[in-house]
Amino acid sequence: MIQPQLSFDGDPNGQAYERWREQFCRQVADVDFVPIGEGRVHRTISPAILPRLRLSASFGTFVSLGTNDELVITVSPNSALSGAMGRRPLEVAAGDVTIGDPSIKGAHITQTTHGNFQTALLPRKALLRACPNAEDLIAQSIPGANPITSMYLRYYDLAHAYADKLAPAELDAVSQHLFDLAVLMIGARGDVAEEARMRGLAAARLETLKSDILAQLDSPALSLAVLSAAHRISPRTIQLMFEQAGITYSGFVLEQRLLRAERLLRNPNLRTRKIIEIAHLAGFHDVSYFHRAFRRRFGRTPDDVRKLSGEMG
Repeated sequence: MIQPQLSFDGDPNGQAYERWREQFCRQVADVDFVPIGEGRVHRTISPAILPRLRLSASFGTFVSLGTNDELVITVSPNSALSGAMGRRPLEVAAGDVTIGDPSIKGAHITQTTHGNFQTALLPRKALLRACPNAEDLIAQSIPGANPITSMYLRYYDLAHAYADKLAPAELDAVSQHLFDLAVLMIGARGDVAEEARMRGLAAARLETLKSDILAQLDSPALSLAVLSAAHRISPRTIQLMFEQAGITYSGFVLEQRLLRAERLLRNPNLRTRKIIEIAHLAGFHDVSYFHRAFRRRFGRTPDDVRKLSGEMG
């Protein structure tokens, strides 16, 4: 059986384009696709299938065939969105979020300029159990600057990027966390909201902290106090979040710095750099401590790792 191609790059007026619209857009994705403007179509779709939802990054104009009973959370980071969900007009600013209903035949949504769609298709029944008001928000705008929305979008990017690299149990957890963030963003209440906060919000906040730590690994200013001020939570809360994940804050920072140092020592483009420079690039500013910690972690000195890497190269 021939697998349908996900993407298209070429003339939108020929048989190849019509074949792609029929075989992928209509038969697989349950939508039709219309080009934006004139000229060549370059259409890239990057799907990610999770246990509770489907993610896809793409661009273009979608027209629903009315055969899909999911609700779709949509954002276009770089372009405003325009369209209609039945009788409801849809006008959403770039970076804001909206809910679409692909069960409405002829419902359509497009970027007003070239940009990327980011969509998450969620089972309607599951979403309505968590958020009975979800259908009332169809075609409305949810501000992207809202803290929960920002966290949802950051976690979406992580889930989409790493879905194909996760084990089934990990994928299930990521899917649940993203679903939890989605229902908090839409407006879950009561016990459902509290459960979602305990699971999805906590996981997303921890991933955000980890991301910020990795971005500052080489900085001598990286500290619990700096992170606490940036994220508006207490240093003890940060420590507890790491401990609940089975690690400590200081242990995570040390491990990431050691892993970065090891990668830098193996990099052939950095062989002329002194060990003390590598230590600083990895965030170590006490070189004696760096040597001791490195040897405990890898069973070799930094110089041994560099020499071994050079011999293997």
